[in-house]
Amino acid sequence: MKKNTLISGFAVAIALVSCKKNDTKMTSESYSTETTVTDENGKIDSVTTTSMEKTVDGKKVQEYSVPYKAADGSRAKATFIDNGKSKTITLEANNNKFVLDFKKKTSEGEFYERNTISAETKGDSLLISQDNQVMYLARIK
Repeated sequence: MKKNTLISGFAVAIALVSCKKNDTKMTSESYSTETTVTDENGKIDSVTTTSMEKTVDGKKVQEYSVPYKAADGSRAKATFIDNGKSKTITLEANNNKFVLDFKKKTSEGEFYERNTISAETKGDSLLISQDNQVMYLARIK
């Protein structure tokens, strides 16, 4: 009797797994890129801003990347992602990558934070704070 119950239970489990519904997702994506090439004092510089909008099963995910430059000339890229449920910013600079979570809207922009790092957008500026250090970045135009 125990063997029949075990075999019957196993057969039901196989039947449930094999009757699994086909999961199909409707996905559409659109990308846009804008590259600006400037010539300053004989030095050619290019800046690329990228945006992407993706729709998965009717839910939109918006993503756009913005290049920034520090006073010392170093560069960073900030990617803003909004999937409808959460907003994040991904900061990439000097082979490092940090993901910060949206915390609040400010009078001049938005405030993001995770662990000991925070970032605040103010117009074309991005202020990054870690411990007692503040780095000022300006959007490259």
